[in-house]
Amino acid sequence: ISSKLANLVPFSACSLFLFDEADDSLRCRFATGLDADVIQKLTVRSGQGLTGWVARNRRPLVNARPSADLEAAGADRPTMLQSALVCPLVFNERFIGTLTVYHTEPSFYRDDHRRLLDRVCEQAAAVIHNSTLFEQTKEDSLTDPLTGLPNTRFMFMHLTRQLARADRLK
Repeated sequence: ISSKLANLVPFSACSLFLFDEADDSLRCRFATGLDADVIQKLTVRSGQGLTGWVARNRRPLVNARPSADLEAAGADRPTMLQSALVCPLVFNERFIGTLTVYHTEPSFYRDDHRRLLDRVCEQAAAVIHNSTLFEQTKEDSLTDPLTGLPNTRFMFMHLTRQLARADRLK
């Protein structure tokens, strides 16, 4: 998504935060660009920072201060990022997360950028929802629902891989 998005909305960094209903927080699942190593480690509670505000209000933020998310997550590190455009990812009236683009120039983003990112988020929300649903279904098929331990299907898959590995390595 970020590689295609770069052609539409210029950015110095881009991140994807996914919402976890269990603890009412958003965790960065992908980050690229400037300070991506710091952004990748962020977890923000709903209502806190830029990402948390967008999660709570389901409305985009334009030219917000990127360091607000760093502060909300407890990461006290200076950043060269000066403006952020944060849009909610909503699929079938259900909040999934946020897509954020950052820039090193203050007040860089315009209303046209917001409209473009809104359209991208509409499409991306469906893709991300299906992807997370597939991940969860795959995980559920390999674990026992009562104990959460690996099940027989997992054991046979693992055994097959290990036997093939043993054959390769003699």
